[in-house]
Amino acid sequence: MAATIKSASSPALEPLPPPLTLVPETVIAMNGTVPSRPSTPRRSLVPRGLITRLRHRSSTLKAAATSHHKENREEIPDLPDDEFYQIPVYTIRELEYPHMGQGVYLDHSGTTIYAKSLIDSFAERMRTNLYGNPHSANGPAEKSGHVVDSVREKALRFLGADPKHFDLVFVANSTAGIKLVADSFRDLAEKTRSRSFWYGYHKDCHTSLVGVRELTNGQSHCFESDVEVEQWLDNPELHGEDRRYDLNPRPQGLGLFAYPGQSNMSGRRLPLSWTGRVRSSAALQNTYTLLDCAALAMTSPLHKVFKDPDSAPDFTCVSFYKIFGFPDLGALIVRKDSGHILTLRKYFGGGTVTMVSVLGGTWHKLKGRDATDSFAGGIRQDHGEHSYEIHDALEDGTLPFHSILALGEAIDVHYKLYGSMDNISRHTTSLSIRLYQKMRSLTHANGRHLCHIYSEDDGNGFGDPRRQGATIAFNLLDSKGYYIPYSDVEKIANENGCYVRSGGICCPGGIFTALEYEPWQLQRAFSAHHTCGPDGISLIQQLPTGVVRASLGAMSTKTDVDAFISFLQWTFLVQGSSKPIQLPFAERDYQVTNPDRRQSDATLVCAAHAVTCG
Repeated sequence: MAATIKSASSPALEPLPPPLTLVPETVIAMNGTVPSRPSTPRRSLVPRGLITRLRHRSSTLKAAATSHHKENREEIPDLPDDEFYQIPVYTIRELEYPHMGQGVYLDHSGTTIYAKSLIDSFAERMRTNLYGNPHSANGPAEKSGHVVDSVREKALRFLGADPKHFDLVFVANSTAGIKLVADSFRDLAEKTRSRSFWYGYHKDCHTSLVGVRELTNGQSHCFESDVEVEQWLDNPELHGEDRRYDLNPRPQGLGLFAYPGQSNMSGRRLPLSWTGRVRSSAALQNTYTLLDCAALAMTSPLHKVFKDPDSAPDFTCVSFYKIFGFPDLGALIVRKDSGHILTLRKYFGGGTVTMVSVLGGTWHKLKGRDATDSFAGGIRQDHGEHSYEIHDALEDGTLPFHSILALGEAIDVHYKLYGSMDNISRHTTSLSIRLYQKMRSLTHANGRHLCHIYSEDDGNGFGDPRRQGATIAFNLLDSKGYYIPYSDVEKIANENGCYVRSGGICCPGGIFTALEYEPWQLQRAFSAHHTCGPDGISLIQQLPTGVVRASLGAMSTKTDVDAFISFLQWTFLVQGSSKPIQLPFAERDYQVTNPDRRQSDATLVCAAHAVTCG
């Protein structure tokens, strides 16, 4: 039997009262509906400590709920939580994540949570060993160097990338990896006739990928849909309909195509086949590919990304804290046959050069030159004692060798707890479809849905890990159909121990498409001084400017899902006001009388050209 999640210091939980005693004369149906009730203002929302009790006793609430309107309820698969790991997930939670007893954590896309044994093992290694700067040659330094080398290979193998064909460059995070690629292309592009490079990026790109366009002197294009990418790959020489842009970089020009493996906003997963199609296209032989796997790697194995070196991305970035919770470290995985392009960058830092002249001439010798010279057709050649890899030319300054040590411990603990990323994928896929179906079933007494879930395929991707990750983007509506400000939802959730994220989610193009914006509406939001994040204007003319995001992780449980659903029921259905939501002054100024006024014929123009995101 799975262990109950409870830290040793937690007081005994009092029995949870049945729903009928929480709100007199109110019955919560299994499908989330509630009967008509007098209009009451939203107050206090959830009794103090209720969320903590719901996490442990959500089954009590479900058993006490009545089942009228049962014919309208969707059946939800009821798989045991411990089916996917060798250790039951509730046991893992009790022993390894006692610090998660403080609430329902649903922001794994921001960072997942670190295991207790990871911190213990890292602390033990630090306490019992002496590590020096790996750029030195003394004993402690050599020990650090060995750690860095072994963890680099261990990380590659964890990601499914064969060290024979791929190298790994340690960086601060995915954004740092993206910037390294962008800076290298900018420097090399100065040697082209146009003195720039062409950059194509998908509308679902994270803000960090969007920012690369600023280095192209205007030679960039945002693909508004998967269909447009497919059309470009089928015939790269086609121009856009209005001929304002060329989807094909000049035959002798330099190009870079970037997209995310998974949307940071909605969790939608994009085709991994595009990178191979770019490489196999005769017209795109000078166009390289950059795949952002920060969100994808969180709950999905990446062996399909790197299985075939001939179709793998040239450059792939990940953030390890999204996979393990700790350390705060990222990586750029470089296909060795393509890595030479990065070593042609201008900047060099400590550790990336073998000689530097400062007086009497300005010259230097890069390790990168040795790294790329040592390859001929992808075959390693012997350079004697002084043989360098691509990462030697790109890791500026002293590496965060203590964090790299922690990464090695994180991988070992991860294997022990979960077995494989495939297991995590199955576990989180099961939870995500449960969360999606339960959120979809929540309705007001008048039949209006509480949750507006943003999905490009009407939710059909949930349950299919090839199409959808363990992330849901949504907004809430009251019984009159008015949107409840996403900032209010996050604030209320936070006060009651449910931790989600809201705002622009650093996915400007995805937000623009999901909310059906037109360019003029984005300009209106800009003129109203809207900004992404908690200080922005949540609603303008009853049109949201962002979303709420709930995301699951390896150690998430059905109890987490059910507790969050219970929170939504209690707060926005049982206590929810039937009157239009009263907005703060800045937002109320932009209200309209018709709540159904929406822009249904939005032109899919990438929002990234005018939006900022913190």
